Amino acid sequence: MSDEFSRKLEAYEKGELAEQELEEFEKELEKLESYQKLLENKPDEQTGSSISDKKQKKIVRKGKWKARLQTAFTALGIFIVFTILSSILTAVYFSWGNPDRVQVFREVVDHTLTVTDPYGYLDGSSTNTKPYYSLEARRDIKKQIGNETIKVGELEVNFIFSLMTFPERSYMGNKSQNQPAFFSHPKSDESFNSDWDQLEKLPEGTVVSAYVSFDELMESKDVEQLFSEKDMRLLWLAVDTGIESDRNHGMFFDPIGFPSTPIWHEDDMITQSRKKEEGLFGSKTVSESASSPGYTEGDQDMLHDQFMKTLYFLQDHEKKANRLSLGKLHLEKRIDYLENNGILHYGTVITGPTKQILKLQDEPSIEKLEVDEVEFWNWE
Repeated sequence: MSDEFSRKLEAYEKGELAEQELEEFEKELEKLESYQKLLENKPDEQTGSSISDKKQKKIVRKGKWKARLQTAFTALGIFIVFTILSSILTAVYFSWGNPDRVQVFREVVDHTLTVTDPYGYLDGSSTNTKPYYSLEARRDIKKQIGNETIKVGELEVNFIFSLMTFPERSYMGNKSQNQPAFFSHPKSDESFNSDWDQLEKLPEGTVVSAYVSFDELMESKDVEQLFSEKDMRLLWLAVDTGIESDRNHGMFFDPIGFPSTPIWHEDDMITQSRKKEEGLFGSKTVSESASSPGYTEGDQDMLHDQFMKTLYFLQDHEKKANRLSLGKLHLEKRIDYLENNGILHYGTVITGPTKQILKLQDEPSIEKLEVDEVEFWNWE
């Protein structure tokens, strides 16, 4: 503030300014007041502007989260609707037909194992449809040793529509972890060692399962007669299909054959009772019980007929059967051979007390015996 302004301000307060000076000084004071008001208002405006920016950012942030939540809920809703629709379509797809696809695929799994694995007949598959056009089939892998059936692993097979993925096998414990047992073919020029010494060293209170190979091809009735009077059980009969002697020098790890009881199919079952209920869309079957046809032990014709029926069934699903057996089955070639030459056997799988099976060493028709599994006594 200048000295001149201070002098005029003092004179203004005392009323000593001339009229012209008074008028000019009052105008100057008005300017100062206006300037002061302007300075006082600026901070408020800045603060108001600052608050407004914060509110805007908050609104924008809130809007973004709202949009994100809406997108997430929309995606979740679409996913739920898609899952429901796919579950319905999956159920329709796999239940379509007579027999339906669930039954057909289950039989493909079970029948393939029955004719390619000497113990494959011991269990059946359970199936479960999944939402996204897929079907899961699971079953235990078992072995019979003496009178006891033992679980040695699990098998899982998945189908996407009608496409079968590669089977997943998982094993547990020591059983089936060693080199697999095998048959030798009578036409093989190779000689193989038998496990007679191992049987001699095993204690009295044990049972074994074993692969037995013959010195010549035998008819089913002759195989049955060979073991019928002995204290042991015939489990599975390996069938000569014309290609065994040419593979692996007659050493055969992947045989084909049938169990000592018929291989029943779903259309073989005889319905015992059926319960139906009336609904909005007509009657529907609620429960049904069925049993297999009668079988007389030793009826070789029935065993053969059901075996051939199984091969023809698997021929219609050979790609799936090949995946399950981990190799090509050549079913057309094998079926033609069997139709022209009949069913003969080069080996069998048996189980029983160790010392009883050791007596087979004196049988001239037995070329080779290989022990598969050993277990403590469970024979009655």
